[in-house]
Amino acid sequence: MNSEADALNAAIKRVLAGEKDAYAEIVGMHQDMLLAFAAFRVADGDTADEVVHQTFIRAYEQLDQFQRDKDFGLWLRTICKYMIMAELKKCTSDTTNRKNYGDHIRAVLAQASADAFDDDEVSDTAKILDACMRVLPERSRAILNMRYQEKLPASEIGARFGQGEGWVATTLFRLRGELKRCIEQRMKATNV
Repeated sequence: MNSEADALNAAIKRVLAGEKDAYAEIVGMHQDMLLAFAAFRVADGDTADEVVHQTFIRAYEQLDQFQRDKDFGLWLRTICKYMIMAELKKCTSDTTNRKNYGDHIRAVLAQASADAFDDDEVSDTAKILDACMRVLPERSRAILNMRYQEKLPASEIGARFGQGEGWVATTLFRLRGELKRCIEQRMKATNV
């Protein structure tokens, strides 16, 4: 064994023995390699960072399952590959969701700020959206406003809340669904 493999095995032993700080050594040994691996496979640098972060979390959680006679870098890249696949699936889902609901919500938000002289249907729809927005918690309203009124990217919204882009995409998906259901229920109730 070479000194790098010895250092890795020693760090793994310390982590498994409960010395959590030793995991930083493992991350330091493999972070550049894993970032390069992820960056080659995803177009966005923030997404690559997030995938690598999630990979190291998953590897930490499963460290006791790593067979020390195997290649640790290969094991990490395999985990990273699955994290990338999950992220791409989320992005595809978010894109589909945005296509289905994004334009509608943006239009309704724009109508909410329209003059009182607009026709009755637009005014009623804006009132319904406003009522549905008021039902949401303040944090949820802030996230929707950042995305659809301020047009901030998911990475910036996530940074403001100390979360990753995946969290933002999931949260927006959930909130759009809540708004859609609320709007549909209130439209049925008022026959708009």
